Order: sequence, then C-alpha cells, then structure tokens
Amino acid sequence: MESAPVKKVYSALCAVMVEMAVEGISKDRKNQQQNYAFRGIDDVYQALASKLAAHKLLVLPRVVGREQVERQTSKGSPLSYTTLTVEYDLVSAEDGSTHTICTVGEAM
Repeated sequence: MESAPVKKVYSALCAVMVEMAVEGISKDRKNQQQNYAFRGIDDVYQALASKLAAHKLLVLPRVVGREQVERQTSKGSPLSYTTLTVEYDLVSAEDGSTHTICTVGEAM
C-alpha cells in the first residue's frame, strides 16, 4: 500500500518556522504610555516576507465574520469596538496544497 504524498504546504511551513526560530523578531519598539517593549505588525511582515517567498508559500486572508459595536469611554465619549474573524489559507505555490487557520482579533 502506497502512502499519500506529503503536501508541500507543510514542508514550506516547517521551513519558514525553522528560519524564524533561528532569527526571531526582536521587540525594538517601545510603548511610551505603559512603558513596554513590543514588535509591530510591520516588523512581522518584514521578517516573514522573504521567507514565505523563498519557500513559495502564499498567505491568503479572508474575513468570515465582522462585528462592530459602539460603547462609551469612562468620560462618556463614543468608542467603536470591532471584532473580526479571519481565515488564512496557507497555499503552496508548488503543488497547490493548502492549510487553513482561523483567528479572531479585536480593536478599539
């Protein structure tokens, strides 16, 4: 009995993870109000872009849910809360194999 071929999306993901584990992404930014270090989304994009391209891995986002409500701050000002549910299709450009992940994010 033959085993199923390994989907290339998983070997590409593994390769990107190995490279990111070696390099990491430093927390070079500083929040002045609460005084903590962080890494920004642009730092993540910059660190991942060349690795994703080198391993022929596409990331295709899709918003599958959106909720927006308006609340009041403690001072009575309006504040909009938005919650998104996003699915990301990770696609190997070599064989078209995919893996989908889902995440929920919110912002004020």
